[in-house]
Amino acid sequence: MSAQPGSQALPEVPIPPLVKKNTLLLAITQAINGAGMQLVPTFGAIQVVMLLGNAAFAGVATSIMGFSRMLTAYFVGRLTDRRGRKAGMYLGLWLALVGALVIGMATLLGSFALFCVGALIFGSGVGAVQQMRVAAADMYPPSRRGEGISLVAMGSLFGAGISPLLVALAEWLGKLLGINEIALAWLLVPVLILPCFLLVRSIRPDPKQMALELERYYPAWALDGAGSTAPMLEPGDLSRVRGAALLSAVAVQGQMVMMMAMTALALKALDCSLSQISFSVALHVLGMFAFSWPIGRLTDRIGRKPVIGAGLVVAGLGALLVGLGGGYWVITTGTFLVGLGWSGAFLGSNTVVTDVTPATRRGQAIGVLELWSNAAGMTLPLLGGLIVEAFDLRMLGFFGALLVLLPIYAMAQVREQRPGSYS
Repeated sequence: MSAQPGSQALPEVPIPPLVKKNTLLLAITQAINGAGMQLVPTFGAIQVVMLLGNAAFAGVATSIMGFSRMLTAYFVGRLTDRRGRKAGMYLGLWLALVGALVIGMATLLGSFALFCVGALIFGSGVGAVQQMRVAAADMYPPSRRGEGISLVAMGSLFGAGISPLLVALAEWLGKLLGINEIALAWLLVPVLILPCFLLVRSIRPDPKQMALELERYYPAWALDGAGSTAPMLEPGDLSRVRGAALLSAVAVQGQMVMMMAMTALALKALDCSLSQISFSVALHVLGMFAFSWPIGRLTDRIGRKPVIGAGLVVAGLGALLVGLGGGYWVITTGTFLVGLGWSGAFLGSNTVVTDVTPATRRGQAIGVLELWSNAAGMTLPLLGGLIVEAFDLRMLGFFGALLVLLPIYAMAQVREQRPGSYS
């Protein structure tokens, strides 16, 4: 197993059964949590308008989510570097469970202040659970790392299917029991989260420990550069590669959150039902995650750089379509493309960061990426709400398209010799 094959044609690295099992458990956990996370773009703006009575601060729900994730991302990353990835996931599950309960109660009581508290708690949990991306990167060698991260991300695709069912159940129960259906949807989220504790417990050994012992799971020839390509880079080159990946992730995350938050409000203005809005958001999430696996494979085969660049272009095109706002299907198509572009750019950027960071510091590195990405996710929805209030959805679309231009230029300056290897 340790002998290196001939250099003419290296076979594809086989994935051990233990890694496949752990990846499946991570993906299922991601799917269940994704169903709850999807309620934020589906109902967030609507709940704020319902509680405050105007649309000027419609993006505040997603901004609070971004703020809480920004506050906790780096510290959770440090926790997982010291205590293992599972510690961060357990913390995230507890916070998400409590946050969902608080949001549901705040909606029933009509309390905007309590709603903000719940969003802070829930957002912190969502941010902590994102360490699953680091856990996936830990278990895969460089030649399959993009695929490993994408397989976990695909779990959110199933979450996109679960969420409309959750909303439909809440609508039915709400009418039957005379309870606000939005509040009831949030109160049902903890029922989904509880099984995730058992799923995380079944992930063994901890992915961080696996990252430190990859030679136990893969042949030696497959681990070329498995620890990090950082030692082979000059400090200036390393900063340039990380900076371009960080900028791409920040721009596409902020743009995606902004468009998603404002789109729900735009569809509500078209007198779309809650189920229609939920379906539109589900298609957006479909774009974000349905093609994760082929995108991950492309990232490993043709390189991180071209995939990130293509994702940024597609996200910009989607924003323009949302700005046209000609009707339900035009807006929905635009949000789908925004999600698809996010998938390529954000997953590719995460893969670059893990490529150039040792396993002992990956949690912090992704924490920094999450910190700045969620800073954009916090500020841009607020700005988006002000743009829509002062101008219209068309101006928001143009602004969303402009956001991707700078990271496209930054990625053009990165030299990628082969997938995962930079100079």
